[in-house]
Amino acid sequence: MVKKKAGLFLVLSVAIGLLVALTAAGCGSNTVQAEEISGDLTLSGSTTVLPIAQEAADMFMDKNPNANVTVQGGGSSVGITNVLEGIVDIGDSSRELKDDEKGKGLMDYEIAYDVITVITNKDVPVDNLSAEQVKGIFTGKITNWKDVGGADATIVVVVRDSASGTREMFDEKALSKEKPVGGAIETNSNGIMRQTVSSTPRSIGYVSLGYVDSSVKTLKYNGVEGTIDTALAKSYPLARYLHMFTKGEATGLAKSFIDYILSDDFQNDVVAKEYVPMTRAG
Repeated sequence: MVKKKAGLFLVLSVAIGLLVALTAAGCGSNTVQAEEISGDLTLSGSTTVLPIAQEAADMFMDKNPNANVTVQGGGSSVGITNVLEGIVDIGDSSRELKDDEKGKGLMDYEIAYDVITVITNKDVPVDNLSAEQVKGIFTGKITNWKDVGGADATIVVVVRDSASGTREMFDEKALSKEKPVGGAIETNSNGIMRQTVSSTPRSIGYVSLGYVDSSVKTLKYNGVEGTIDTALAKSYPLARYLHMFTKGEATGLAKSFIDYILSDDFQNDVVAKEYVPMTRAG
């Protein structure tokens, strides 16, 4: 009887030992996985992409405490230049690459689809502008609101700075690549554009849909309101993809971060609040 008990005790001891070893191995595996997502990641560029990138950074760091993600603005051209020169890991852009930026090894990751809306100060009694009227106003051919159905008052034009991807797209699609009127007020971010238009009587400008709030008035373009649905239906033409660029294919922390942004959860829960998620835009 003593021998049987000793044998049973030995079997139980071995089983418990194996269970402890397997549990420890499993814990060790989880620890290694958590440590894989660690290090420093830097991004700069488009102020349109900035809110998405910053919210993604905060959520990503909450999930991965060993990762440190720093996000800065500066404009699309700044982000592309910075990633080309190795100053940052990811360059955010609200425009496509220009010819002189192509062929330099940049990998393009489309992260959302955005809508650009024409906005005015709330004192402007105009609700719709045709494509020709928008082009005429921003190129200086139309200078008085009375010529487009408004009051007899000089139009104050507000544009983005030359580093802006939003301006690049607006100039291409709305102005047919003509230069904006000389003397227009220049702003270096969507937020400052909105603030300038909201505080400047008789002014007109344009912002990403994600920046529209009650402080400004949005206008229809050719009779069509700029919304996610009209952009997807292709009835509203002032829309574009938002991008993140890396030098070569994204690897390591950069890949983990971009994968997180492109995940269904982040796209449908965060991006969809103000932009068209890639789960819908394709």
